[in-house]
Amino acid sequence: MKTKFYFYLLAAFSTILFVSCNPDSIADEDNPYETEQSQKRDKIKIPSNG
Repeated sequence: MKTKFYFYLLAAFSTILFVSCNPDSIADEDNPYETEQSQKRDKIKIPSNG
């Protein structure tokens, strides 16, 4: 009975360890600061205070 408990405990621990250390994640591939669209400098208008 104790052997079965330790086996399940080891299986749960190894599963959590594998999932938390796995680099294959969609979130790792996303770069929230990378944009494909850029602004053209001649289209930007700076308001003047006067």
